[in-house]
Amino acid sequence: MKCLDLHSPKKQNLATRLPSYEPFSILGRFVIISIIAVLILHFISYVTLVPKGFDEKIPFVIYLVIILSFNGAAELQIALDNILERFLPVPKKIKLRLFLQIGVGMLFLYVAHRIIMYFVEPKLTLDDSRSGVIMGMITGLVFVQMVANSLTIARFTQKWFDSQEQIAEMKREKLRMDYNSLQDQLNPHFLFNNLSVLKSLIIYNPEVAVVFTENFTDVYRYVLQSKDKRLVKLADEMDFMKAYSALHKERLGDGIEIENLVADSILDKDIAPLTGQLLIENAIKHNITSRETPLQIKLFVEDDYLVVSNNLNRRAASYSTKTGLKNLVKRYEILTEKEIAVQYDEKYFEVKVPLL
Repeated sequence: MKCLDLHSPKKQNLATRLPSYEPFSILGRFVIISIIAVLILHFISYVTLVPKGFDEKIPFVIYLVIILSFNGAAELQIALDNILERFLPVPKKIKLRLFLQIGVGMLFLYVAHRIIMYFVEPKLTLDDSRSGVIMGMITGLVFVQMVANSLTIARFTQKWFDSQEQIAEMKREKLRMDYNSLQDQLNPHFLFNNLSVLKSLIIYNPEVAVVFTENFTDVYRYVLQSKDKRLVKLADEMDFMKAYSALHKERLGDGIEIENLVADSILDKDIAPLTGQLLIENAIKHNITSRETPLQIKLFVEDDYLVVSNNLNRRAASYSTKTGLKNLVKRYEILTEKEIAVQYDEKYFEVKVPLL
């Protein structure tokens, strides 16, 4: 079974890219952090007059310990960033992400500081220098952590700006979709087809005409009531789909069969309004509906997804830009991280919509 990809490609710029573990990148970070470590060490020795305690010369082992400690703290923080981005990508669970990143980062700082001071403290002969060395090393480690997390900070900032832009676009898109949804329901073809059916029923079967009118009214009432809502209960959507399907059933007769297998226990879930209408209308639009080759549509829930499945018997003149499905996918990208799945083969077409 093939999968139809209707999702927008996700661009990854420098600000949102994770640190690389390619040899050149690792070497570049090592050189930069080592230079910073040496500069900090010399700055501390100059300000605190530590050279007197080192007999006017900083031992090589101190250089080695500080360089390795600074690089170790930086790489551990980068590794943590990569791990957290996999399980808690920005901006998902941002508070927990920040707590873990800062908390574990502080632990790295403490361990690196203790390692450095273990080698440095025995070398100090001036008590006045001890506090200055401690503060200098802490400041240096914090600075190195900031350098190591520069891409993380940039990614946080970039994604925050992206989310604000997405919210603004969402508002504009929602206005367009609300108008288009209402326009689609009230388009001349839909009205003409159903009014023609209603006219015939009034003449030949007045009792059925009353039921048809009630379904017709329910459909338009739901459209008007839900056009300003982001989510509705699945129970309300299924009631709407029942009325909407009844209109098509009355018009198409044995050319369409719609089977609802959604259990009552799942009806408290949420769904974007008019999702069912779009999927049923999409199936009717692109397939032949006749007594000889009826369109069979099934609705059921599987793993917290509403599944709308239909057999395939495509119209010869059917043309589709998949605009309706693309708009639905965009709508759900705003509502949830779960993706709409579209699968098909030679016989069936299936759309899985996440329940919220």
